[in-house]
Amino acid sequence: MLFRNSDKLVRAMKSLEDTITYARTINFNELDNSYKSIIHAAVIQNFNLTFKICQKMLHNQLQNTANPTVADTVADTCADTPVIAAQFNTTPANNLNDNIESAKSLIHTAAKEGLISNPNNWLEYLDCEYLTNSSNSTVRTFEKAAAFLSDAKELLSTCTKRKYNERRAA
Repeated sequence: MLFRNSDKLVRAMKSLEDTITYARTINFNELDNSYKSIIHAAVIQNFNLTFKICQKMLHNQLQNTANPTVADTVADTCADTPVIAAQFNTTPANNLNDNIESAKSLIHTAAKEGLISNPNNWLEYLDCEYLTNSSNSTVRTFEKAAAFLSDAKELLSTCTKRKYNERRAA
């Protein structure tokens, strides 16, 4: 294992990639609506899982940063994010807006620290992850899944390079 959550992320990305590939290889327009819904659900479920693992990875990478100010900021702002609150043994905020703001802060901090190259993409993915309950948002999430997969792979690559450089420096 390269670092915490890397194996989980690799497996989740593979599953997301497989569902996207399948969705692209079939003639979607010829499918019955119930089959379209099943394919949408599979892609969205894999998107959400992969996004949550990416959030955990961002959090862990920022917590382990050499800059103590960044580590403290991440601990303070991310304790309310449901996906990572368990790592702090805290109760997640009940207010969805607080959770979203905490996740946005995580994304902005990750961009400042060079973990992600395009925070605007990640903010869009965050919207998709939180808003997949309406039919319009499920189509949007389905359409964003491939771009997200590319950004998730970039995150894994960046984290892997950082870990490699840390080991070389030690």
